[in-house]
Amino acid sequence: MIEKINIEGFRGINRLDIDGFSKINLLVGRNNCGKTSILEALFLVIGITNPVLARNIHFFRDLVLTQTDDFRFIFYKLDFQSKVKIEAIVKPNQVRTLTIKPKISLSIPENGVNKLSENESKYLSTSSASIENVERLILNSIIATNGNSKPKKFQSEIFFEEGKLEAKIPQSYKESMTGFFVNSDTIYRDLSKRIENILVRKQKNLLLQTLKQIDPKIQDISLGNNGMIYLDIGYNRLIPVNLLGDGIRRILSISAKILDTDNGIVLLDEIENGLHYTSMNVFLKLIIKVAELQNIQLFITTHSRETLITMKKILSQKEFQAFQPYFKSFTVRKHKEDKIVAYPFDYEKVEHAIEQDIEIR
Repeated sequence: MIEKINIEGFRGINRLDIDGFSKINLLVGRNNCGKTSILEALFLVIGITNPVLARNIHFFRDLVLTQTDDFRFIFYKLDFQSKVKIEAIVKPNQVRTLTIKPKISLSIPENGVNKLSENESKYLSTSSASIENVERLILNSIIATNGNSKPKKFQSEIFFEEGKLEAKIPQSYKESMTGFFVNSDTIYRDLSKRIENILVRKQKNLLLQTLKQIDPKIQDISLGNNGMIYLDIGYNRLIPVNLLGDGIRRILSISAKILDTDNGIVLLDEIENGLHYTSMNVFLKLIIKVAELQNIQLFITTHSRETLITMKKILSQKEFQAFQPYFKSFTVRKHKEDKIVAYPFDYEKVEHAIEQDIEIR
């Protein structure tokens, strides 16, 4: 479980330190305050030696990278000179440190005559005849374990060659952590495979219990050809889940991802999107139960007060009171000069803020 993260020079974050993560973590705040970037930083440090994740986090934002220079989107103020460093404290005894930097070469025209392309020439400095070319990203990772005096160090690279993405990944390290990033772009990815895993493990009743509370007509779930997912709602034929509305699909997909994860970390970006507030109560109950069952740490972003209120109401119920010590809410706020601070609230403080109508988003 990740207990703490320090972020420097990443995306729109100049510097941010968050300490005291728990089992269930809500990241709340206004738009463009850095909530999604925090999830992306967590995602990178979970798969610390995999450089392809540096491209994947752009896919989550519908950004298509076609050249190495596009990786500047990772760096604060889009400046390759900005230092990117992400450090995470992982319970029980591990520290993970990831630094990202570009490998830059200088192209110097012969005899002072510029032989670079017109597109490249615009980057020439008026005080120098040289131009900086970003060849690749270098990702250096250090994994230190208490009791082990020698930290493990790895280097990976990612770059474009003839328009094709290439990556160099250290073969001597096998990742022990598992993490999934779930947003509107990834939510339905691999859904049929996850449903299949759940059916094989005879865990479909957990899914059905939730779906039935949202739509009592749902009786069963099954897989068809080409990964088609069908639900039995009492008709004389099974019906594809796609025809039942996006809310049912979203709940099914997120629930399946969590249920198909053991001893891992699930990052849920803007959980309320596409869900009616009446479904949120049922859905949050499920993911709390499954997180406990599968030993999962949850990070959830939201700017919805309804989500915060619903979580508070759930944890106040007798069935869920035992989860109160494992809940934490962090209000992420951006101040002047991109200073970002995450203010922590445990269950009691969240309960007090909601009862007193104190704004903590």
